[in-house]
Amino acid sequence: GQSSPTACSAGSYQADSGQTSCDAADAGYYVSSAAQTSQTACPIGTFSTSTGSVSCTDAPAGYHVSSTGQSSPTACSAGSYQASSGQRSCDAADAGYYVSGTAQTTQTACGLGTYQANTGQSSCDDADAGYYVATTAQTSQTPCAGGTYQAITGQTSCNEADAGYYVATTAQTSQTPCAEGTYQTITGQTSCNEADAGYYVDQTGQVSQTACAVGTYQANTGQSSCDDADAGYYVATSAQTSQTPCAVGTYQANTGQSSCDDADAGYYVDQMGQSSQTACSAGTYQPNTGQSSCIDASAGSYVPTKAQTTQTLCAAGTYQANTGQSSCEVADAGYYVPVEGQTGQTACPAGTQQLNTGQATCEEEVGGGNLLLMFGFVVLIIGAIVLLNSRKSQPPSAEAGDGQEIEEEVPELAMKGEDD
Repeated sequence: GQSSPTACSAGSYQADSGQTSCDAADAGYYVSSAAQTSQTACPIGTFSTSTGSVSCTDAPAGYHVSSTGQSSPTACSAGSYQASSGQRSCDAADAGYYVSGTAQTTQTACGLGTYQANTGQSSCDDADAGYYVATTAQTSQTPCAGGTYQAITGQTSCNEADAGYYVATTAQTSQTPCAEGTYQTITGQTSCNEADAGYYVDQTGQVSQTACAVGTYQANTGQSSCDDADAGYYVATSAQTSQTPCAVGTYQANTGQSSCDDADAGYYVDQMGQSSQTACSAGTYQPNTGQSSCIDASAGSYVPTKAQTTQTLCAAGTYQANTGQSSCEVADAGYYVPVEGQTGQTACPAGTQQLNTGQATCEEEVGGGNLLLMFGFVVLIIGAIVLLNSRKSQPPSAEAGDGQEIEEEVPELAMKGEDD
């Protein structure tokens, strides 16, 4: 027989006496030296896959051993990692990071456009539409500021609102066109500008305002159209905020005009802002255009109808003492007017007469002393003839002498009649 026992070798042990062999250490256990009566469980963080081990193996990076006596390590699950060996647990991925698979030794930062608010995650979240993530390893997304928007998820930046558009609030997924009556010349704006007075914007999404054309105006801001100038008014230049009344002497019958029309000759406009001209009334006239009143016909002249450009001289035989008349007065009987354009009538001079009205001359008067003279002359001639005839019946001697005497008397009587 044996004179002495044999010690159990490392990796084996024997708890009982009188045994013929030793027991190999179980998997998950070890016996580090000879002649041991027990095996030792592998501590946390280590393992032993085979029997008869003299030591345990550290859990590799990416793995862990959470309890003693383990025969194998456990891989870190997705969302966790372990950078060191011999560890009892894995580390959860930080917020802003992720671990997509098992048995990982490192965590990965969330990429641009993504974020992760929680720990221990296996993936990151895309930034929502209206939000962005500009750098890696972010725990939150950032809303697009006013004036910017983002229609797509997972983006690193936001888009500025275009000119003609705006974004009024944060975290918006679209831009809004400027409404009619407003515009925006600059990108990235939170509001639009109202069209100025004198301007308009007639469509949405516009980058500029339009000046009101000549003949139109706009007194208010933020308008989509301009107002036509009223009849009686005008707008001479563009971008005006008010209309101008036509001056006296001018008028405008139509709307939306850039100027007024001068009153025609024979017409007038006596107030501002008129849509029509007025004809000069009978008795008045106007030779010029653009006048605010008419001219009264002068004394000695007349204007018979309205809308006349000249006055007419009263004809010979007529007159007019007053101004602003539509006719002339006929000269009375016993009076005359010798030339045109007279302001009064003239009485016929002594020895003349005018039995008719409206005459330019007077006639020589017939009657009174002239009639008596003519009657006496006729009687004288008749008496002389009778006397001559009576003498013809007397003797020649007496007839001859007396006849000569009678012939001499007749001329005397005739001359006397003319003198009378």
